[in-house]
Amino acid sequence: MNSNTDLNITEEISFRELFFILKSNIKKLLLSLIFFISLGILYLVIIRPTYTSSGSIIIESTDSSMSSIFDLGIGSDLNDLENEIEVLKSRTTAERTIKALLNSKHKNNLHIFNTRKYDDNLLQSIFRNVIFFDWNKNDIFQISDGVSDSLFNIYVETLREEIKISNLRNTDVLKVEYSGKNANEAALIVNTLINEYQKRDQEWASGEMRYLKQFLESQLSIKENELSKIEQDLKIFQEKEHIYGLDDNSNLLLKQLTLVESDLYTTQAKRNITLERKKYFENQLNKDEKEFTKRVTNTLDVQLYSIRQELSTLEAKYISTKAREGDSHPSVIELDRKIKNLKNVLNNETKKYVKQGISVANPIEYRQATMDSVINLDIYITGYESKLNELEVLVSKYEKQLSSLPEKYLLFSKFQRDRVILSETYSLMKQKLEEAKISEASQLGKIRVVDSAIPDYDQTSPKKLIILFLSIVIGFIFGFGFILAIELLDSTIKSIDEIERRGLPILAIIPAIGRVADNTKKKKKGYRFNLKVSSPEKIERRLLTHEDPKSPISEAYRSLRTSLMYDDSEESCKIILVSSSGPGEGKTTTVANLAITYANMGKKTLLIDADLRKPVIHNMFKTDLQKGFTNYLSGNEKDIKKLFYNSDVKNLSIINSGAIPPNPSELLASKNMKEFIEEIKTKFDIVLFDTPPKIAVTDAFIIDKYVDKKLLIIRASVTQKGALTRTLVNMENMSSSLDGVVFNGVDESNTYGGGYYYNYYQNYYGNEEK
Repeated sequence: MNSNTDLNITEEISFRELFFILKSNIKKLLLSLIFFISLGILYLVIIRPTYTSSGSIIIESTDSSMSSIFDLGIGSDLNDLENEIEVLKSRTTAERTIKALLNSKHKNNLHIFNTRKYDDNLLQSIFRNVIFFDWNKNDIFQISDGVSDSLFNIYVETLREEIKISNLRNTDVLKVEYSGKNANEAALIVNTLINEYQKRDQEWASGEMRYLKQFLESQLSIKENELSKIEQDLKIFQEKEHIYGLDDNSNLLLKQLTLVESDLYTTQAKRNITLERKKYFENQLNKDEKEFTKRVTNTLDVQLYSIRQELSTLEAKYISTKAREGDSHPSVIELDRKIKNLKNVLNNETKKYVKQGISVANPIEYRQATMDSVINLDIYITGYESKLNELEVLVSKYEKQLSSLPEKYLLFSKFQRDRVILSETYSLMKQKLEEAKISEASQLGKIRVVDSAIPDYDQTSPKKLIILFLSIVIGFIFGFGFILAIELLDSTIKSIDEIERRGLPILAIIPAIGRVADNTKKKKKGYRFNLKVSSPEKIERRLLTHEDPKSPISEAYRSLRTSLMYDDSEESCKIILVSSSGPGEGKTTTVANLAITYANMGKKTLLIDADLRKPVIHNMFKTDLQKGFTNYLSGNEKDIKKLFYNSDVKNLSIINSGAIPPNPSELLASKNMKEFIEEIKTKFDIVLFDTPPKIAVTDAFIIDKYVDKKLLIIRASVTQKGALTRTLVNMENMSSSLDGVVFNGVDESNTYGGGYYYNYYQNYYGNEEK
């Protein structure tokens, strides 16, 4: 058989052994399952159910109406979904929600405030009183004037722990969930949280509009006075100097300069408004957050500098070309296309870098939405400043060209330009002020409620089926692990396969005597052996072959006799040695019952108790210990016939061990031992020696040279693997061969692969008796 085949056989045997281990320990496994299932059921009874309610909102990504003031073509999500999730989960939103609940009519009927009793059923109340001593019985109270700061903070943290925010994939919809001990309360808390979050968003949006409106109103008053003054100055100048226009070339140059200068002042106005908007958001940040936004802005300035400079140059060139050539000129159209493409590039790069900059911040520590706004406004401001630098260069260029005019014409052109620029700036700011007023009045924020929370009376936890399934799985795993641990710690021989894998031939398998003894129905009259059952040891030491010849054990001993006689000649005497690795493995019972089977065949049989240290046979046959084997070996008795005891079994004689000597090994190795063997060969057909365990003493090895057959008794769940291995090694070292083993004490409860022997014989003889 090749190695691969051997490997497959080993794996198959291992699996069958594992199955046997489970089968033989099925009660332990069932107890484990019952225990953990009971724990699971107890948990389901004790634990209070949890209910989850959810609502959904959508975040609109449109900018406010004031965004046109800052338009550079650089779109930005000032509050992306991740920021909104953090705002929803923030402590401030939780505090506003708790305050709203404390001010509501429900405050004295909420589990979150511990002002509502739990709706426990009778079984829950009983078990919770027994296990938890009803620790929450007197904790229900009423809120009247308010709560302490410490208790308020506990409510806030409890709310934040139970709130869950998730984004529905590929949408701008956020799902808000809360889990509590009451379905109605869970829905109330979700709706209150969404409402407070919506109010907070509206306050942010309208607050910005109010701040900008105040700034624009103050600026409009200044610009109105400046415009009135410049118009009055221009009128006085014209009346005094009688100048009402310029020549065509000068007028064209003035027109171009006015257009560029108008754009310059418009850009300055946009920058100033943006600076005010930035100041509004910065006032909401602490020192560390301001430092962080400054670092991110500086990084973005470096990364986007070249793109922004190129865009500013193109815009300045576009304005000068448009003033010179008109809107429809190919150069103007081409510059417009390039500007739009570059704005798209700058837009995408800005979004990417802002997101990377913000992502390094801890969302719990920083208010990302506000910081995001400041960073983006800084980008606008830097863009305006780059554009202003280019426009100032163009203004200087046109002013230089106009400097050739006479001084009074230069003064007239300056009055004209200032009047046009102030008029356009005043109109722009007035328009934005009206837009800000409308936006403030109609501000709804960007939060829209998709679905309000409604009570869901299907409990979300505990999951009954999952708990029961886990109880079964854990019970099986624990039981199986416990059984395997016991098996691993048990170093005894349990299976036929363990013996065969050591290369030992099994001559017979003996079922457990304790199982069969209770089935014995009749006892021989005049039978003077000890048949009383008062201890496990006495149960094992019974002569079942004489007491109950038709028992499975009797048949097993006859099977052992047949195996030993298979190749023996009838003329020669047979001397058989029976030993074991350690004590308590059934060698004495085996050798006694084997002797009876030989005697029943009509063979003259001699049973010798050669265990000169702890003899037992005299107890089984109720004979005198003082006369026996040691008397001959010591030379005190030379007539062997005087040592024999006749038993109630025909053809069976017994020699006890005799008085226990101080030197058993020396006696067995003496010349008298050799003479003893020579004499008994002439008187008996079969001689059986019961020897001490081989792991303890060397007596059995000394007798080995005189015997024809050597048997080793291995008892299921008793023989230690280490002792068996040591015995086999010792035999090999002493060149002592082994003719076979007897697997003793086998039944389906303790031995894999041997229980069917007992069942087979028991069923067979039971049917025969019927």
